[in-house]
Amino acid sequence: MLRCRGPRGILLLLLGSLVLWSLPNFVALPGHGNRGQRGRPFSDSALPALPALADPEALACSAIVGTGPLVGLWSCVSLGFASIAGMRPGVVAGSAAVVVVPLGAFTAVHGLQLVPLVVLLAALIEFAAGAVGFARAVDLVSKEVLAGFLNALGLALLMSQFGAMSTPEAAALALICAALTQFLPSTPVPSSLIGLAVASIVGIVLNFDVPTLAAKAKDPLAFAGGLAALPQFQLPQLPSMEDISIALPCAVSIAFISLLETLLAARVVDDRKCEELCTFFYDENGELVITGPDGEPASVDVPTSTVLSLAAGNGLSVFFGGFGGCGLVPQTVLNLNSGGGGLISVTSYAATMILFALVLAPIVGQISVPALAGIMVAVSLDTMQFGPTFEAAKAAWADEEGSRIRFGVLVVTAVLCYQVDFAVGIVSGVLLDRAISPGGIFNQNKTPA
Repeated sequence: MLRCRGPRGILLLLLGSLVLWSLPNFVALPGHGNRGQRGRPFSDSALPALPALADPEALACSAIVGTGPLVGLWSCVSLGFASIAGMRPGVVAGSAAVVVVPLGAFTAVHGLQLVPLVVLLAALIEFAAGAVGFARAVDLVSKEVLAGFLNALGLALLMSQFGAMSTPEAAALALICAALTQFLPSTPVPSSLIGLAVASIVGIVLNFDVPTLAAKAKDPLAFAGGLAALPQFQLPQLPSMEDISIALPCAVSIAFISLLETLLAARVVDDRKCEELCTFFYDENGELVITGPDGEPASVDVPTSTVLSLAAGNGLSVFFGGFGGCGLVPQTVLNLNSGGGGLISVTSYAATMILFALVLAPIVGQISVPALAGIMVAVSLDTMQFGPTFEAAKAAWADEEGSRIRFGVLVVTAVLCYQVDFAVGIVSGVLLDRAISPGGIFNQNKTPA
């Protein structure tokens, strides 16, 4: 349990937070990049804020899955280094809430034994998707389908945190962390880091009887730091057909979610850097044309290489006991806001995760579990699409043309994602949206507007 360790312990926590925040500045490089839509220079420097924001979520993802507390960090390292090999420059990949929600539900029923198989199957599905050009299918996901999926995901993530807020003290710390994360600015110091530090310090000062990560860890040496924290290379066991049949549905869900989130992160970089590397265009014959930064046809299919890089990162994480992840939209935005836009920033992110696990692990162990839950509560609220859902409902209430059908697609997608399965919900939403669109099976006699 969390016990007051006096001013020295509080000072250590603050010092560690400051070191984490400032560490990447030591390897920052002067800029040579282009400028984004607001004139912000993208220097591809190593980021002062990115590792601090990514790390709390990585730790929280480990808690949701039920693995060791540092497993999420090593998953970030695997994806971070694999992304150098082909992911859209500027996209940050790592442990993701969107991945661990279905994985956490799976481990709650089947335990941790089949997690490597689930992640490996998801990586194989992602590789196959890249090989057949699945990245183009992102154009089929309408804003209604996307909003329904994100609403269900945010709700599932929110519900998964209630167990860590079962006492009044724990709920208070979680709310403090969530409020600071939600309402404080994200730069220059990430609001999640401030919320995590403040909530943990409040628990220490008031001597709240809430668990810390170190107290909850099954391995007493999990936060000892040093070379002992390095993950062990391990080969997955040969699965039986029964194991595959159990793991495959969850793997399909994770693969769908990972692909969608990663390609959305790539689109964010396109938008912020005023480039079109991952934006699809079609010529007069309906053939796909992928353009480069100068508007000319690109020689490299960046969306496909991004998908293949994602598959490689998830596959690599399996061999080091990780649970994979995907491209992270919030961390990618922070990457761009902090001046990063290429490989140097991504490399710095992965390298800092290693240093965090090896050097700062004792400080991480003093973080309270409810504070981490508060971060995930804030993430869940950010994930839910309150604005688009309200606008869709408002348009349906006003009976605008086609609005009720579009709102129905949103609702059906959300319900199926939450009640049945995320992959089922997304596929059903896309099929329903295509069927009711102009030229679809329910509108064959109507011409597009």
